[in-house]
Amino acid sequence: MADLIRWGERLFLIPLAFMIIMRIVPHIGEHPHLLLFLLGEMLAVVLLLLQRRGATAVDIYPIAIAFIGTGAALLAIPTGVQLVPNSVSLALIAGGSAVSLAAKAFLGRSFGIVAANRGVKDSGIYRFVRHPMYLGYMLSHVGFLGMYFSMPNIAIYAVVWSCFWLRAKEEEKILLRDPEYQAYADKVRFRLVPGLA
Repeated sequence: MADLIRWGERLFLIPLAFMIIMRIVPHIGEHPHLLLFLLGEMLAVVLLLLQRRGATAVDIYPIAIAFIGTGAALLAIPTGVQLVPNSVSLALIAGGSAVSLAAKAFLGRSFGIVAANRGVKDSGIYRFVRHPMYLGYMLSHVGFLGMYFSMPNIAIYAVVWSCFWLRAKEEEKILLRDPEYQAYADKVRFRLVPGLA
């Protein structure tokens, strides 16, 4: 079952990644910082291809929210009203990309879509929140919305952010079985946003 899930992650994510590249690339001339946005999304694909095995969730609920949240994020549309100057969206996208890339760098081959214990990470950016990758994505998404504010993009990110919260809870159901993660969770109180949640 774990191998089937791993292949499902790949077959699901790679075509969606290709589609977002095709939608975003024509807009890079107007907003060069979209390259950072794409870099964060594409690194996820690379890490999926290199991921190591772990004790993966086999219930349909955590699998569904993982696929829905990941897939929905790749449906963002580069059309809408620009609400903030490029410098503001650049700061949000660059900051969010830096956070999510740092989280991915610390995860390395432990990265995956479906909840699993692929090893406990407690250093680097993981000293501040337990799920920094989601925080980084959220910052980048706010930057993207600042450039392309529209009801479809709001709906997409509402689904994605809800899935982030639900995924974090599902991941922790598996991870909290590990005494090492229990000690880490006692030390780092916040799941997604330092000081809030």
